[in-house]
Parts: sequence; structure tokens; C-alpha cells
Amino acid sequence: MNSAMFINIFTAIVGVVMGILLFSGLLFENLDISKRLIFGAVFMGYGIYRYVYVQSKRNQMKREREIERIKRAQEELIKSQHKD
Repeated sequence: MNSAMFINIFTAIVGVVMGILLFSGLLFENLDISKRLIFGAVFMGYGIYRYVYVQSKRNQMKREREIERIKRAQEELIKSQHKD
């Protein structure tokens, strides 16, 4: 995994934790409850978005590696058939 993936995972965790803290009232307890809930929802939504983004990127990277492996195996098979 590259550094961008780690940053995306960290961002997702921070977003979800901030959202939970805002929802529970542990953070900014003197802020109006409706504003606190809105900010909590925004942070949680952003955290969930980042998590889904990371998962889709990981799946895409796996698919690309598998396609590359299949192409190499296919080329080796073609080369071995032409030698005969």
C-alpha cells in the first residue's frame, strides 16, 4: 500500500471519530444541538465516503494486478507454444 492509501485511511478514521464525538456531545458540548448534530453527520458522512473510496481503490488495484498476472501468463503460454 502506498502513502496515499494510509492518508485516506487516517482521514476516514478521523472523520468517523469526529462525527461520533460530535453526536455524543463530548466535543463542543456548548454548541447548539442541531448544529452539533449537523456537523457530526457531515464528519461521519465524509469518513464513510473516504472508507468506501479506500476500499474501491484497493479492489481496483487487486483487479489490475490480477489482469497483469493473467497477461504475463498468457504471453508465456504463447511463447512456449511457438518454441515447439
